[in-house]
Amino acid sequence: MAYWAYTNSSAANPTPTPTPAPTPTPQPTIETATSLGFKVDATIGGNSEVYAFTAKNLETSNILLRVDETDAQGTNFVYVYSQTAETAWASIAGQWMDVSADFDSYWDGANSAIIGYTAFTTYKNELAENWSGTGSYDYTSGGDTFHIYDIIVNPNPADSLFEHG
Repeated sequence: MAYWAYTNSSAANPTPTPTPAPTPTPQPTIETATSLGFKVDATIGGNSEVYAFTAKNLETSNILLRVDETDAQGTNFVYVYSQTAETAWASIAGQWMDVSADFDSYWDGANSAIIGYTAFTTYKNELAENWSGTGSYDYTSGGDTFHIYDIIVNPNPADSLFEHG
């Protein structure tokens, strides 16, 4: 009897406490990204161009933006912008130029629709509203076509990526 009581007591065989399932860490989204990178193949007015956008410090007043462009003629351009410093640098075929005097134009003015923050924001908003979260995304606007790919949410780009020459 003592053996039965010992082996069948609730103290000897406590009810196991269930282990709660771990709470999954939410995946970052375009809307919550603090950095973002993607490439765009654009056909605008019949001309094909390729862009690579990398942005850091999103949702702050210290956004850093880099745009690498290959235009329809095959010329390579690089643009680096600092929102806080209000600086803009452009590399045309490897030659760096300070275009900070035209920062507003490149950031969100006349030059920004293709190579500036306005273009980046347009693509970012398209992704936020329509991208499935995997793969690439294609859309048409006003007869122009855009293929956005190599989309990386929250990459860790080095600050040196946003420096000129």
